[in-house]
Amino acid sequence: MTDTLARDRDTSEISLIQAVESVILEEGFSGIGVNALARRAGVDKVLIYRYFGGLAGLLTAYAEAGDFWWRVDDLLAEPLPDPDRPDALPDCLARVFERHVAFLRSHPVTLEVIAWEMSARNELTAALESVREDRSLAVIRGLALRFDVAESDFQAQVAPLFALLGAAANYLAARGRHLSRFNGLDLQSEAGWTQLCKSAEHMLGAVRLPDPPTAITSTSQDQTP
Repeated sequence: MTDTLARDRDTSEISLIQAVESVILEEGFSGIGVNALARRAGVDKVLIYRYFGGLAGLLTAYAEAGDFWWRVDDLLAEPLPDPDRPDALPDCLARVFERHVAFLRSHPVTLEVIAWEMSARNELTAALESVREDRSLAVIRGLALRFDVAESDFQAQVAPLFALLGAAANYLAARGRHLSRFNGLDLQSEAGWTQLCKSAEHMLGAVRLPDPPTAITSTSQDQTP
């Protein structure tokens, strides 16, 4: 009996989390509500309160478990350039950026959220923002570890440019849902996005990390007694 109840709960939770995404895609954010989500999932709305503590809890669970944002392991998956190569850092950053772009272009619900949060803030956009920020910081930590650099140095040198390029990609991908061109670039074609990624790669090529500290040798050790 206990196993059956656990399976029933797991099934209901998954159905409710999936319902969040399907409602956003089909009805937009205005369709998000306890009754609508329960109806879409085919369960009693009381389960939203029982399993998630309410609508806010369900939206947070969707943000954490859903396919809204890339996983850190996917963005940093091998193959990536060998960190010992002289040009490894900018090349690695360019590959990570390309994976970010590829994810955006293949996830329409993510683009709906990005477009919506530019004009409104609600429980869902707040929950999704938290997940997105946590994973973005985790990517910075992972890259700093890969290149054996202090996270603070990596944050200072890389994060601002990543933020600028990431925000540009988010905006252009969201815009490209309905409008095909921006400054002459075709946002709905592979050629247009290849151009954008090449430009980002060129910008990232200027990134340089601080040199490691030079060891200080005591002058007294060099003197002959």
